[in-house]
Amino acid sequence: MMPRPRFSPEINFGHILQAAVLLVTIGGGAVTSYISLRSDIEQLRVNFGVELAAHELRIQELERAVEQRRLDERDFHEEMRTALGRIIDAIGNLRTQIVQKQDRK
Repeated sequence: MMPRPRFSPEINFGHILQAAVLLVTIGGGAVTSYISLRSDIEQLRVNFGVELAAHELRIQELERAVEQRRLDERDFHEEMRTALGRIIDAIGNLRTQIVQKQDRK
């Protein structure tokens, strides 16, 4: 025959001590978990801040590169317009010289 547990309405010091140990164990685990989790969250926040700052620096660098390229392209177009103007003037002068030589003949 199997022994059956017997419950009694009596509460003695052993019961109180067991309850206190159980509460301290659970409470200590909860506090330790909270402190550890808080530390992990703070570390993630710091890492996120560093990553965000690095990302912002890359964005600023790309913006500067795009702006520099735009300025370089504008300068290139200006140089090409100037060169094209000189070429058109040279072609006009050449035509004039050709016409003048034909008129002399």
